[in-house]
Amino acid sequence: MALLSVLLGACATTPTLTPEASEAWQRQQQSIARLEGWSLVARMVLSSDDDAWNGKLWWQQGSDRYRIRFSAPFGQGGIELDGDAQGVEMRIAGGQTFHAVDAETLMYKQLGWYLPLSGLRYWVTGVPEPRSHADFYLDSSGQLTRLDQAGWEMRYPAYRRVGDLQLPRKVFMESDELSLRLVIDRWEPVVPGGPEGGA
Repeated sequence: MALLSVLLGACATTPTLTPEASEAWQRQQQSIARLEGWSLVARMVLSSDDDAWNGKLWWQQGSDRYRIRFSAPFGQGGIELDGDAQGVEMRIAGGQTFHAVDAETLMYKQLGWYLPLSGLRYWVTGVPEPRSHADFYLDSSGQLTRLDQAGWEMRYPAYRRVGDLQLPRKVFMESDELSLRLVIDRWEPVVPGGPEGGA
């Protein structure tokens, strides 16, 4: 409930919403907050002013622990992150292993990318990260279309229904330095007391 109250306290810029649309947005946030975890499979394109990289993303997220794998096309290698609140380990093609206190520091040091994974774990599900201010924009049905937070702008051009949830099908993110585009092919939310559901 503490998480939910922070989410609901973020600033929203919306068209005039009907009570039904406001209730739909609140229900969506409540449903995401109740998840025990999730996993996804996505195609991704990460680009900067002078470089671009595309491949596939696998992400398993629990309440504290996560495992993330990036795979480049045509056998060019991959990166795997395995972490929790105590730290993170990175394994790269060729068997090299690196450690740090958080994934953002490790990825920036080894790869030159600054991806805010602590925020991205919320953004990919279509809700704000609860510990910092956010501006978000809803459509007339109460569905999130844009989110501005921590120097990033996220747009949500498509959703898909997974069980009782509407989860993003596409997430387009931009900061001053990076652009990340995700097309999510599979979601598996873990709901309390129930089996995982995939779509």
